[in-house]
Amino acid sequence: RDLFKRFIYVGRDYPLPPPYVRDKAREAILKNKDLTDAREIIEAVKRGRWMVKEIIGVIQLKKYRALKKRYYDDRDADPTGTLAQKAKDEFGV
Repeated sequence: RDLFKRFIYVGRDYPLPPPYVRDKAREAILKNKDLTDAREIIEAVKRGRWMVKEIIGVIQLKKYRALKKRYYDDRDADPTGTLAQKAKDEFGV
């Protein structure tokens, strides 16, 4: 129950729409609903928590790329190098 809530909460910022994340989480949880061995249940929960961390990583990458795109042009891959080049172009140094 807690794991599904984590998926829903984290899935709000996922690049794909929230229903996609909800459906995939529900599908994975229902696939493992018949597990009875304690070790298998623990492994399934660990795998689910790992997936939540992976989703968080994708979200952070999406936010980083959006932030980088906002402040740098496509040709400005290295901010320090571009500042030096802009100074050369502007002041003839």
